Amino acid sequence: MRCKMTKKELSQLRFISKEIEILKKQIEEAEKLTEMHTASDVVEGSNPVWPYQKRTFYIEGVALPDYERRVQRLRNKLKHRMDELIKEREKLEEYINGIQDSQIRIILTLRYVKGYSWRQIANQIGGGNTPDSVRKMHDRFLKGSVTFDKSNKEKTVSDNQLRVRRDN
Repeated sequence: MRCKMTKKELSQLRFISKEIEILKKQIEEAEKLTEMHTASDVVEGSNPVWPYQKRTFYIEGVALPDYERRVQRLRNKLKHRMDELIKEREKLEEYINGIQDSQIRIILTLRYVKGYSWRQIANQIGGGNTPDSVRKMHDRFLKGSVTFDKSNKEKTVSDNQLRVRRDN
């Protein structure tokens, strides 16, 4: 597990998931484009048997060679980008799942995976938590300065306060 993640990195989780869905749709559309892209033309010919009379024929087909190559390149680019995004999403989810504190893990999951507001998170976890208290727990965790006393109440201890306490 990585030691630290920033808010910016975690906030990307929600957008990565949305981008993956968009890429999936683009890949499906690229598949459909190959099927839908047809070429048509009018040619002149004659009956295959005697009397060989001149006729006009309408032909239609898929112009595959060039078009299919372009679609395949697009498809490959989209799949490559989607693979990168899936790896990034897995890394972020692994970080969240590796957090020891259950409450912090829930807060981060609700905030970055589900996209909840601070008010929705406070309501979800209950315990008399307010939107501000949930946000502060989140911020303190990401800053890495959270400690807990015996009553399991959260408090923040800065480096300067630790130095002063050690000197006394």
